[in-house]
Amino acid sequence: MAYQLEKYRNRDSRHTCPKCGKPKCFTYYVDEDGQPLDKSVGRCDHESECGYHYPPKDFFRDHPNREVIEARLSPNRITAKVSHRNKSIDTIPMEYVTRSRSNNSHLIRFLFSLQKDNEPVLKQVLDDYHVGVTRNGETIFWQIDKDKRVHGGKIIAYNKEDGHRIKDKGVNWVHSLLKKQGVLNEEWTLSQCLFGEHLLSSSANRDKVVAVVESEKTAIICAVQYPDCVWLATGGKSQLAIDKMKVLAYRSVVFFPDVDGYQEWLERARAFSFCRSVRVSDVLEQNVTEADRMAKIDIADLVLREWQSLRQYREDTPLARAQRMIREMTERNPALQTLIDSLGLVPVVDDG
Repeated sequence: MAYQLEKYRNRDSRHTCPKCGKPKCFTYYVDEDGQPLDKSVGRCDHESECGYHYPPKDFFRDHPNREVIEARLSPNRITAKVSHRNKSIDTIPMEYVTRSRSNNSHLIRFLFSLQKDNEPVLKQVLDDYHVGVTRNGETIFWQIDKDKRVHGGKIIAYNKEDGHRIKDKGVNWVHSLLKKQGVLNEEWTLSQCLFGEHLLSSSANRDKVVAVVESEKTAIICAVQYPDCVWLATGGKSQLAIDKMKVLAYRSVVFFPDVDGYQEWLERARAFSFCRSVRVSDVLEQNVTEADRMAKIDIADLVLREWQSLRQYREDTPLARAQRMIREMTERNPALQTLIDSLGLVPVVDDG
């Protein structure tokens, strides 16, 4: 019998993780009838914090008699499952992608603050990836496949001050909102593809090396910094699945896992023999500090450090240094800010 991760329908299709105990974050492996193999068999959405993933092959290894029973009960299930995969996927009309396109999300405004000398390139990248925005300033990362079909839109909130993800808000999806509005029916099912996959169809990208990262934000940043590659994102460490990767057949591919995903991706990449060449980069393994490992950084964090250093260099005038010094002093002693405000003091620098 073949099993796959349960498709997301609504929050009721997510369950309590047997490891971390958090509700609405655990995905069962189910058969074609939607029945779970076992309530311990599945994957936690909190990949970095929890990391629990117990696939069917490990369950059958631990319960060898169960596998024999499953085979006897349903000897023809695997053949049925193959034909089931060939059905058409549910999609979202392209008009929603077009209407959402904007550079006014909190994340994108933060990136523009670091790329003032490179705005045209950043704008072009955002157009290429069709990055959108919600009314609340959250970023929409649209998943569009090589046939220009819109699989879904992942909605993520970022801090406008530093561009970091606001994890307390979690991840939302456009199809969930459209279901609530009655635009999509409740049976609509998300079938994910790689973020940026549509770029593979461009003639300009035909001979480029494909670079695969975990997060959509990372793909955007790296596409600006390293335009000689086609940057795609899986959407998570555990999303490096063969079904998604088959669009990379006959391409030269380099995988850039987050610092906590190197060994897992190194193992998974061995299955991608359909690619022309495959390499898993160890740039983070060789260059990060222990603090970086604790923070679970990715390659975009290294690029952002460079961008921030350049911005500080551009802004590091005598007046900027004085203002930064005053800011640090008032943070340590808030009463000092009261004195400055009451006396109307302003910093004065001697350019001579």
